[in-house]
Amino acid sequence: MRRGEIYRFEPVIQRAGQSTTRLVVSSDVVNDNERIPYCFAMHVVDDPPNSLLAVSLGDHGWAFALETDRPLKRQLTEQLGTASPEQMEQVDNAMRAVFEL
Repeated sequence: MRRGEIYRFEPVIQRAGQSTTRLVVSSDVVNDNERIPYCFAMHVVDDPPNSLLAVSLGDHGWAFALETDRPLKRQLTEQLGTASPEQMEQVDNAMRAVFEL
């Protein structure tokens, strides 16, 4: 699992309307550490959220910085793709805006 990869998310409890696609945004230091069972990920939604804090991931949908969570790594079951360096730069900008980094 690497930063910028897009995964299918398998929730413990399926919630109607909740996306099952995630973009990994935690650093590879966190992602590679087997002692840390989770990562940080943004929800990837199908429809544009009409927000400057959303980044288009092409056919995969929109990564939305206001919907960030901490899934267990084992819940990210299938790699669907990888965001481009340009898309990840936009993700970084959106996260900086949300968290005032």
